[in-house]
Amino acid sequence: MTNMQRRIARARLLRREGKTYDEIRAVVGPVSDDRLQTWLAGIPRPPQTRLSRPLTELRRECRRLRLQGMSYSEIAAATGTSAGSLSLWLRDLHGAPAVRAEAQRRALKGPNIAGSGRSAQASRRREEQQRAGADLLGPVSDRDLLVVGAALYWAEGSKAKPWRPTARQIVLTNSDVDVIRAFLVWLDLMQIPETERTYRLHIHESVETSSHERWWAEQLSIPLRSFMTPTLKRHKPTTVRRNTGELYHGCLVVRVKKSAGLYDRLEGMWRSLAQAAAVRSLGVQQSRVV
Repeated sequence: MTNMQRRIARARLLRREGKTYDEIRAVVGPVSDDRLQTWLAGIPRPPQTRLSRPLTELRRECRRLRLQGMSYSEIAAATGTSAGSLSLWLRDLHGAPAVRAEAQRRALKGPNIAGSGRSAQASRRREEQQRAGADLLGPVSDRDLLVVGAALYWAEGSKAKPWRPTARQIVLTNSDVDVIRAFLVWLDLMQIPETERTYRLHIHESVETSSHERWWAEQLSIPLRSFMTPTLKRHKPTTVRRNTGELYHGCLVVRVKKSAGLYDRLEGMWRSLAQAAAVRSLGVQQSRVV
């Protein structure tokens, strides 16, 4: 007799003595329920392993609630049944339509709830960091605004090119009203009068332009008479536009007339800032080497 045959014979003898599956495994070693069922075919089940009537009714109630779409935790709370028993009693119901529909609903709802909580926490952290940044900067002086305006223009404005060195004129285009406002303050500090400035709306052709010109004029306290004929961007059917809705007001083009001298002064400001940054960077690099 092989070892397997001895295990089977021992298991069948234990079953006839009224032992449960767990008690049989304790003697013959690890074996699955399916295999034990095959080994013990034809041997009556011990009476003590059969469900009592109250337990059978409880099982039926749990299955009924599951088929209504209730979760395991909801069923456990309603019936007092353990999670282990529910897992055993209800595992064959995963494919039921009501169960699948409820699982999909919870899958969609759960991330949204969790995401809302994370979003609120992230928003609070962001506000804290913004306040910390404002505190670090402290009061803003005219000199600070002068530096900001020069840096903003050199990053966003039109610049002369090596192949076109004579194209030295001040032209800034941007859709961010705060960027435009900061640049206009720089022009004020540079004593450039309003009469030497022009404004042009650059916007998609599908919108009505006059309302957006008024929006820019109100936001920046500039006269509408200074606006030139708007530039309309042609529609391309293959392009998926995201700059739409109530927050879309196009771009504003700010131009200063006969501004070659102003351009040269601005470039001088930027070169000075860039040189200071280079010197500081060199000092930091040397300190790292040391």
